[in-house]
Amino acid sequence: MISYAVYPNTAFRQSQTASCKSEHLEIYALNEAYFSNRPAIRKDQVVEIIWVRKGRLYIMHDLETYKAEAGTIVFLTRGQTFEIRSSEAILDGLVLRLSAGIMPVGSDLPYPNIVNSASRVFEIDNWTTSAVIRIVQLMRRELINAGGKQDEVLSGYLKIMLIYLFRRPSVTLRSSLRTDISVLARRFFDLLEQQYSVNKKVSEYADELAVSPNHLNQIIKQETGMSAGANIRKRLLVQAQRMANVHGISMKTVAYQLGFNDAAHFSKFFKIGCGCNFTDYRKRIMESA
Repeated sequence: MISYAVYPNTAFRQSQTASCKSEHLEIYALNEAYFSNRPAIRKDQVVEIIWVRKGRLYIMHDLETYKAEAGTIVFLTRGQTFEIRSSEAILDGLVLRLSAGIMPVGSDLPYPNIVNSASRVFEIDNWTTSAVIRIVQLMRRELINAGGKQDEVLSGYLKIMLIYLFRRPSVTLRSSLRTDISVLARRFFDLLEQQYSVNKKVSEYADELAVSPNHLNQIIKQETGMSAGANIRKRLLVQAQRMANVHGISMKTVAYQLGFNDAAHFSKFFKIGCGCNFTDYRKRIMESA
């Protein structure tokens, strides 16, 4: 269990006793009643951040169970199914729900793209705890006393929070991989999470891992049943599909953010992977919503 400091701050205590909402950000108190009365997650919400300050949570994902104790922050991304429960009589913390409207964007972000980043449990230290408390206070102040450019302000606070979080050790909730997966394969998938929109060749990952492309392909195929190249393409396609769900984003923008210099090349890649073009895929999603 990670120790953390307790800050007797009035503004923070208020954030634990009342919800605070905008179109793109919702802040709730985490307590023993939260999961029995858990508000439904909207379709446009892409990330849920659960900060456990007291107590313990159990997160079931596929056949794996992960434990989040006091001093951890749970980072759940859209598109994955989780069951969360707590056996603790005392549960205390915060829950932040974020939609695409305040997601920091750009190819120079100092952490993985959170829209499609793997879900994780972060261990946070005293310094990070203090920083997150202050950022949440500023977010609440902005929600209560909204001024101009509110989404931009909230996005800026979120970016700072994520920088602090991704500095910390974390456990990735990736139960689709075996628990005995090789060290090389784990390193490959960690790199893939960070670089899929930049590096699309097996040789680029092999160079960073100091192995030959043939050896990397062999190991990844043994672990997943697919070559390293197929895993790279699958990762890109999953991200493209999720971005297609974001209202108002164009195919050209998706292509650019995923590192395709040519929209026509991206369109061909998407059609091969999904069996239909980008426009038809989006229509199908909207009709089924």
